[in-house]
Amino acid sequence: MSPSAEPPIDARQFRVHAARLAVLRARLGRIGEDVQQFERDQAAFGARCGWILSGLGDRVVRHGELVAYLEETLVLFVQGFHRVADGTQGFATMLGMPVDDAATMEDRASEIIADVLETVAGREWVEPLLAEAAPVAEFAAPVEDGYALLRAGGLDWVVGRIPELGRMLDDLTGTPEVVAKQADQWKVMAADLDRVAADLQRCLDRDFSDRDRADVRTYLAIMGNNVVGLRGLAATSTAMTVLTKAAGDLILLTRDIVRGVLGDLVARVLGWAVGGTVVPLPVLTARLAGVVVTAWRIDAYLTALVVSIANLSRCIDG
Repeated sequence: MSPSAEPPIDARQFRVHAARLAVLRARLGRIGEDVQQFERDQAAFGARCGWILSGLGDRVVRHGELVAYLEETLVLFVQGFHRVADGTQGFATMLGMPVDDAATMEDRASEIIADVLETVAGREWVEPLLAEAAPVAEFAAPVEDGYALLRAGGLDWVVGRIPELGRMLDDLTGTPEVVAKQADQWKVMAADLDRVAADLQRCLDRDFSDRDRADVRTYLAIMGNNVVGLRGLAATSTAMTVLTKAAGDLILLTRDIVRGVLGDLVARVLGWAVGGTVVPLPVLTARLAGVVVTAWRIDAYLTALVVSIANLSRCIDG
């Protein structure tokens, strides 16, 4: 029997279903507005790693486009169901669109996101110099309280008097609170999209429990793709939560290590200055070598950070 020969469905059922879709559409609209609120300031991840926002920004734009597409799809169905309920259009006519393989789409999306999460969690993207590092790794050996105070106070003192040094630390630090906010936004969005997907599926199961009709099966197949799409966006949001947090954590870790290395150097230099005695040439040479080595180590940490973030950013397009 052709879809046009099916007995008509109660108009009230169409209107009730349209009302439920309208509520879900409104929720998607609010999620779409949240996407627009993402911080795009390059300074959030620091001057050295701010370029990661190019990849993140592209993902945000694409995310917003997909949310808007799903929202518009629900709008069209709401309008279509009202026309069907009013008798100005047939149900089968309203469903004149192709149906993709939803199961394949869902499996592929799940595989991609699982690979991203596994890659980030495995930390193979982190350069060896930072892979096992910790903020206190440079100062595991105990020191006298006086030296510890000199190290902390000396760094603050020199940063206040050498603007270039202060800018370097600021550029490296970025804006941690903005990065943390972005990670939280992605996490909340993932939960919201998951709930919309679950509510849409429940709506379909409740309003069209009779699946003997060809037109109903066609509609459920079409709308099933939207459920899959919502779940895919939720999974992408979860991956972006992990990516954003991982990038922010590594930047902060590197910043703390660099501050520690600088603090230790400043404390030693101040100690030398307080000595006030004539320094033999071999000792002076050793001290200068220590300064050079410290500069080299800082550069090595910063290079490791940039390479690590570059490795991490490759996950975004996955």
